[in-house]
Amino acid sequence: MDHQIDETELVPRKKAKIRFREKILSEWNYCCAYCAEPLGKNATLDHVIPKWKGGLTEQKNLVGCCFSCNSRKSGHDWKQWFLGQEFWTEAREVRIAEWLEQ
Repeated sequence: MDHQIDETELVPRKKAKIRFREKILSEWNYCCAYCAEPLGKNATLDHVIPKWKGGLTEQKNLVGCCFSCNSRKSGHDWKQWFLGQEFWTEAREVRIAEWLEQ
């Protein structure tokens, strides 16, 4: 599929992907959902529930994430991994959990 219909606008696929990514990064204020560092050029999207564990590529399973956290988390359970990090905070854990439940 080369296009996506967004409300009443036909959007080229590439533009739709950019909008999808930007919406997620914006929701996380362009900061890593885990360590809260500004994302800058190393912005990635992390599948909170990894694809190999059944996680889908949909907004509620993707968070803005720095390359470092994304690499270290890898396919680990997000909550177990996050609890072991020095930058863990209860507030961010709650925010991620709420994001998953949207």
